[in-house]
Amino acid sequence: MTPSTLTRSLAFLCSALFLATLPAAAQVAHARDDSHDPVQLRADLRDAVERDTDVANTVLVFNNVTTDVATVRCVAFDANGRSLGRLFAQIPPRGLRYLRASDFSSGTDFIGSATCSSRGRVAASGVFLAPGSITDVDVIQAPTWGPGQILFPLIATY
Repeated sequence: MTPSTLTRSLAFLCSALFLATLPAAAQVAHARDDSHDPVQLRADLRDAVERDTDVANTVLVFNNVTTDVATVRCVAFDANGRSLGRLFAQIPPRGLRYLRASDFSSGTDFIGSATCSSRGRVAASGVFLAPGSITDVDVIQAPTWGPGQILFPLIATY
């Protein structure tokens, strides 16, 4: 090994060790995050029960079950299978974040589905917020479907 190769190798090793010692939050500081925090979820739930309007929305909830930051990427599709949009959520360790169906379509009405994949272990749930009521919706998150794969078979906003 030549002295210049050894110097480059040591420099690479030192920078890799430095990056490995940064907190996980610092490493994902520039990652895209379209999610909402739990404080806003409480407000959305309260709004759904108390309001008397024609607005309904599905909430895709993600709970990080690890001690590292988790990233979730979701794509929503309309009833004809056309992609509506792509959103990301950065979930803090042991934290919770959520996305709304209306976030995918910029508020345009639609009925469809969403598929999500996660980097990190997350538990997903779905909630349908309708005028005067709240109910859960199906979420398929089975190890046989694929690691980190989540399917929301029905999401809607109108």
